[in-house]
Amino acid sequence: MNNTIRLTPTNVFQYIGNEIIFKTRGIEIIKRIISVSTTGKTIQIEHPDLQNSLEIVSRKVCVIL
Repeated sequence: MNNTIRLTPTNVFQYIGNEIIFKTRGIEIIKRIISVSTTGKTIQIEHPDLQNSLEIVSRKVCVIL
């Protein structure tokens, strides 16, 4: 996708409420950012398979613009 920006611990705070795209178990998934941890390394999403939490430093997570 051309209209995406990779999430980092420094830029993640400005994208709360936006949709993200990431891969898990070989499938691309689109979810919305609910909240961000104080360190900016973990985001909260609605996805029980991942315990509603996604670490953005160990996986490629992009914001859909």
